Amino acid sequence: MSECTGATTWSTDLAHRWGSCGWAMPSTEVTVRSVDGNKEIRDGLDGEICYRGRHIMMGYMANPDLGQEHVDMIAGKNRSSIDKFGWLHSGDKGQRDENGMIKITGRYKELIIGAGGENVAPVPVEDGVKSRCIAISNIMMFGDKQKFNVAVVTLKTVGANGTEPGTDELDPVVQALDSSCTTLTDAMDSKIIIDAITKAITDTNNDSKCCPMPPAKIQKFTILPSDFSSSTDELTPTFKLKRTIVADKYMKNILGMYEAKGAYVKFSA
Repeated sequence: MSECTGATTWSTDLAHRWGSCGWAMPSTEVTVRSVDGNKEIRDGLDGEICYRGRHIMMGYMANPDLGQEHVDMIAGKNRSSIDKFGWLHSGDKGQRDENGMIKITGRYKELIIGAGGENVAPVPVEDGVKSRCIAISNIMMFGDKQKFNVAVVTLKTVGANGTEPGTDELDPVVQALDSSCTTLTDAMDSKIIIDAITKAITDTNNDSKCCPMPPAKIQKFTILPSDFSSSTDELTPTFKLKRTIVADKYMKNILGMYEAKGAYVKFSA
């Protein structure tokens, strides 16, 4: 990655393992750390790959002429990229084997690139909203090349299990929020449920751990008419979100939110 300003790991023709990035180069450090506690993880287990050394950048440079919001955004990027111990957090998911060789197995940071070039990590924001509202089953942010972020939200319904999207009947935990609602169709007009989601989004926007900079905030949302599932292709067989599929499927509604007024925009088929 460019923040390293050069190579960090290497292999040789005499010592190479297929799928590995090799060992840390001399005078560089590579570690695999837990995402939640930033603690080093033992060999063979997945964590976030982090780098440290004289080749690591000092940080992203802000331009004061672009205003305080830009300066705050860059400061937030620096805080989320390099920790107080000097580790650059790559966003790559990986592990170190018993020989010290590094292997990348996935990505933690699925970045959204806003209209101003801001790099926004959606997962912490999405997880923050979901953890604050028991009614939410899934949420996906969108903001690529846009001035702000919006989100599509699905609610918990009877029969939804990841493999199947479920029915129109609301899960009992959702019905408990508003006893007058029994179906997903009802929930789309429920002020109680809409207010609960709005509050979860607002609280997450104000939580610097989830949302380290203003461009990471969610400004608008809509409730989708069905949950995500692998059978409808929004989720992988292991229930990971297929962002491009969801974006393509609901692009009309996503773009419509940018033109609509209000934080909540009712879904229109």
